[in-house]
Amino acid sequence: MQKPWTVLASFTAATLVLSLSVLTACGSSTGPSAPSFNEARHLDTLAQQAAAASEFDRFRVLQYPVALLAHGVSPETVTVSVNGTDQSFEVGALELVGTTAGKTPTPNDSAFVLVAWQGTDASQVIYLVADVQGDVIDEALLQDTTPNFALTSATVDVGLSSSVGACPTLKLASPSNLINAKCTKAKVTGDFDLTFADPQSDGSLHYVLASQSIPAVRLLLTASNGGQDIITRIGRPTTR
Repeated sequence: MQKPWTVLASFTAATLVLSLSVLTACGSSTGPSAPSFNEARHLDTLAQQAAAASEFDRFRVLQYPVALLAHGVSPETVTVSVNGTDQSFEVGALELVGTTAGKTPTPNDSAFVLVAWQGTDASQVIYLVADVQGDVIDEALLQDTTPNFALTSATVDVGLSSSVGACPTLKLASPSNLINAKCTKAKVTGDFDLTFADPQSDGSLHYVLASQSIPAVRLLLTASNGGQDIITRIGRPTTR
C-alpha cells in the first residue's frame, strides 16, 4: 500500500530545503496564544534540527505532533506498557480527511494518525496511520534519530468520537499543509498493541496503549494545498 510518508515527502522536500535556510528563525509565530504553542515551537525546532542533519524520518514524523500542537490541542499524558513496564508518553491524534475535487469539495476518504512521544526532546516516538477499518497503513518507532519500521504484529482500534469547534493556528517558520488545513478540534477513542522487531537483539519491542479518549484534530485536506494526495494515494501499491 502507498505509505503516507512517501506522499508527505512530495511537499516536505521543499520544506526540508526551506528549513535549512530558516533554522535560526524557528519559533517565530503570529496569531492567538494557546497552552500547546510553546511545545509546538519546541518540537518544530527539533524537526528543523533533524532537517539540517538530514534525518528525514525524524523530520517527517515530528510534523504530526507539531501540527496537533500548533492547532491549539494539548496532548494527553498516558501510560504505555513497554515490554511489560509502564512508561509515560504524550499522545495525540489527527484525522486526515480528503475531499472530492471540483467547485464544491466534500469530505471523502479519511485516515487516522496516532502519535505518542516521550521525553522533552521526543527521544522515543511511536507513529502509526490506520484506516477506518483499523488496518495499519504506515508506522515507525523512532528511538532518538533511528527509525524502526520492523512491525511484526499490530492491533489498532481508532475512531472519531466528537468533532466541534474551530482551532487557533500557530504560524511556524516551516510551512506545512497539515498546519494550513482547515481544522476542527476533535476527540478520538483509540488503542494499540504493537510489536516491533528489536534490531539490537533477537527479541522484540512490545507497546500497548489501553483504549481511551485521545485529544485530536480533524484536518480537511484539499487539493489546493496538496494535502489531498496523502489520502488519495493511500492504497496504491508501493515498496518502502
